[in-house]
Amino acid sequence: MRKGTLIGLSLGVGVAVFAGSFGAIQLTRWLEARSLSTVMTRPPATVRQASLETASEADFRATAKKILPSVVSIDTQVQGETWFGERVTRDAGSGSGVVISPDGYIVTNNHVIRASMGFRRRLVDGVTVTFSNGQSAKARIVGSDPRSDLAVLKVEKLGLKPAELGDSSKLEVGEWVLAVGNPLGYENTLSVGVVSSVGRPLPSEGNSLFIDGIQTDAAINQGNSGGALCNSAGQLVGINTAIASIGGGSIGIGFAIPVNRVRQVVDDILKNGYAKYGTLGVKIWRDQSVLSIPEARRQLRELVQAPSDPPERGVLVQTILPNTAAARAGMRDWDVILEINGRTVAGPAEFFAIVSPARPGDQVRVRVWQAGRERTLSFAMDEAPRMD
Repeated sequence: MRKGTLIGLSLGVGVAVFAGSFGAIQLTRWLEARSLSTVMTRPPATVRQASLETASEADFRATAKKILPSVVSIDTQVQGETWFGERVTRDAGSGSGVVISPDGYIVTNNHVIRASMGFRRRLVDGVTVTFSNGQSAKARIVGSDPRSDLAVLKVEKLGLKPAELGDSSKLEVGEWVLAVGNPLGYENTLSVGVVSSVGRPLPSEGNSLFIDGIQTDAAINQGNSGGALCNSAGQLVGINTAIASIGGGSIGIGFAIPVNRVRQVVDDILKNGYAKYGTLGVKIWRDQSVLSIPEARRQLRELVQAPSDPPERGVLVQTILPNTAAARAGMRDWDVILEINGRTVAGPAEFFAIVSPARPGDQVRVRVWQAGRERTLSFAMDEAPRMD
């Protein structure tokens, strides 16, 4: 069976949510089977019109009138030099955004406002926002968060219509949702589908895992990044961020960041200039399959001078970072994490799913295998280093 590819829908990397500083790991075969690729939005391409099964209650005209004025198109620019030293400004790409306050705050994806420059990605030099009525304004970047793939913009404009925020925790599979944005250069585009899944874990570049994605079959394409996913009442329930694709197009598997997570990240950015995350203060071993290898477990037992082999499942800790709560609580290098707050940690996927949404100061109970015996350690999570 041919595998699909998870694609960031505008300028670069897809979703990313994780806490702390972790070593490179394999997130399980399921995660390894999918990868992220960079997608740039180009001139409009031919699209297929979305179909809607016959349903007497499926009329979304009122929903469209409510949400469309709150969704914007975003175009970005970067500055550079020609071979002869002349300064030039060029288009970097485009995406979508959602107005969240009447005085000009707009939420979008982090990858919408970043551009690839050689081997690194940096913030763009200019952002232009176009509203549903065709008016445009320059925007400044208030802050961005690579871990959640969210960013906040500000335009100096009053009287805007903010989206009404819903409650993503109440979403149910089969519920109608609408995706609104700027796909393939077509502004003010709305597509209709249903919630296909909730709480979907999604892999991302590096050592990160977006843990609670909303999956939908509403048509989402390149340029939809940062746009709205709303319910049938016109309430914002998610920010569109990625698609699973074969060949780069929409196949009816799109993902959005839940609005409840958006609230938290946006509040942090507006208060602190960045989003805060908790961390266990550990660096985990790059290849967690090592615990399934009998010879490796024997060598680990000898390394820590344990009376018996370590467990076959869990997360192997390579390094306890100095001056962290984990270090003070007694966690050691080469411990194997078995449970966090009573939830079994069978491998990296479970580890990230538990740790990723944590906040600084959250109390945790971590059960570990330590040199042949099991211990339960309790401590408050530290604040993770900022990720630019």
